[in-house]
Amino acid sequence: MVEFDVIELDSDQPFCLDKTLSCGQAPRWHQENGWWYGVVADSAFKVRQDGDKLHYDGVGSDFISRYFCLDFDLWKVYDRLKDDVYAKRAMQENYGLRILNQDAWECMVFQMTVNRIRTKSSTDRITRISSRLGKKLNIDGKEYFTFPKPADIVNAGLPALKSCNISYFADNIMIAANKVLENPLWENEVNNADYDAAVSILSGFKGIKHRVAEWILLFAFKRYEAFPVDAHIRKIFEENYLKGHYFGTDTDDKFDEAVKDAASRKFGDYRGYALEYLFNTYRSQ
Repeated sequence: MVEFDVIELDSDQPFCLDKTLSCGQAPRWHQENGWWYGVVADSAFKVRQDGDKLHYDGVGSDFISRYFCLDFDLWKVYDRLKDDVYAKRAMQENYGLRILNQDAWECMVFQMTVNRIRTKSSTDRITRISSRLGKKLNIDGKEYFTFPKPADIVNAGLPALKSCNISYFADNIMIAANKVLENPLWENEVNNADYDAAVSILSGFKGIKHRVAEWILLFAFKRYEAFPVDAHIRKIFEENYLKGHYFGTDTDDKFDEAVKDAASRKFGDYRGYALEYLFNTYRSQ
């Protein structure tokens, strides 16, 4: 019988691998024969949960712990969500879902190009770019590709990137790759900046609007106070938290501001986690 590496999960900490990887927060994960297969940074690996154990192959234990944020106390989030009827329901339905610690460069490009409905596809833009410009990896006889680093994209050139059939995103990605190469400390700058400054740094990349910058902060920089408001979140708050509110003619801006204010009051520094839980419940209806 083949043996795999194992991490013993903290039995006092909620963790659900299926909820975490099926919610669409990160690209290129799929489940097969009880295992989740994915590519993160330079590694293709597989992982499955058996009670309080994570079995995995292809990466080390430090990688698993860091990627799944196993050292984060999820009860801090639940303590903040438990008094809100809608968030409590979402918490119960998505118990153990954790926000991943994604690679910043790949997350940035993913958020620049992602379908906001978070549809699952084996031919999404990240997959197409990786299969053309990434490095080939294998696990269990299956072929995967890394997401190309900025230097790989620049060296391949714009025509090669455009051949990935990603429309106008190719130009924005090429500009971003060059900008990252010019400033290799960009991640440190984002990490060390306050929230508004971090949003400003990311919004300086062509193709990254304020809301997209907030998604990147949430998923790649563990800024759990990030609360990007899109059409889905507007609908959730309109139906559950802001019924009957009138915002005049300038509806979108005023409504989004009201959504952010309500989220800040209700969920504090963990409103990004609340967003992910509320969204996943809304998505599954």
